[in-house]
Amino acid sequence: MYFSANYPDILISDMDSNPRISNATGEYSITMCLSKENRYDYDEYEKFLKKAVANFRSSPTYKHYKSYLYSLGINCCQFHPYIQNTEEYEMASLEMHHCMFNIFDIAIMITENALNTVGFITEFQLVKLIKQEHINNRVPVVMLCKSCHQKYHHKGLYVHPEQIFGKWWEMIEKYQAGMTGEIMEKIIRYLNRGLGEKFKYRLEDRDRLLALRDNINILAGTGGLLLDGHSNPYEMEEYANDVDPPTTI
Repeated sequence: MYFSANYPDILISDMDSNPRISNATGEYSITMCLSKENRYDYDEYEKFLKKAVANFRSSPTYKHYKSYLYSLGINCCQFHPYIQNTEEYEMASLEMHHCMFNIFDIAIMITENALNTVGFITEFQLVKLIKQEHINNRVPVVMLCKSCHQKYHHKGLYVHPEQIFGKWWEMIEKYQAGMTGEIMEKIIRYLNRGLGEKFKYRLEDRDRLLALRDNINILAGTGGLLLDGHSNPYEMEEYANDVDPPTTI
């Protein structure tokens, strides 16, 4: 703990963990990282997530991810395969959608995992990790035409897990210490519906979905709710069906 030579009223502490700047005569302070301590401040937590997601969405990684998916052949609507685009020609608008759990759920899982293991995380670290999960294809995404995308967000369309691109189960396993009760419940409901639908898929695929659901059920039984049981700020109606802005090539 020391005072700045140029600004004697400014106190700097916790340099080895989470640097804190405070006014020697005031009650307010700011820290470099989001920590377990200020996680309980609902407004601070919400602000932290919003800024990180906004920074990610404005990054070249997010803007170019759709082009990358096109290069892999993921260039048509999952429900209208004749609507097919290339990097040079667009037949109709195709929108990349984070399916099963949205971009805010992803940000929460990564943040909570860091808080429950390391104890703190910066906004820059969160943005970097969100980018890495996209680059490593561990996020669940699907291509939808504009009409299907709108129908999905009005609860009129269900995208089966087998239609989703990305090794999303690896992300669940990697950030299991950050799985909140609400996100677990959302994924379990999604998988249960998929197992109940009359889709034709291989037996091993069905067994994989069952195993994933059972593992999440076991994890849910161990607890780990965000904010000691308080609601996840992004499970409110305002964010629960968050729409990812269409990316452009």
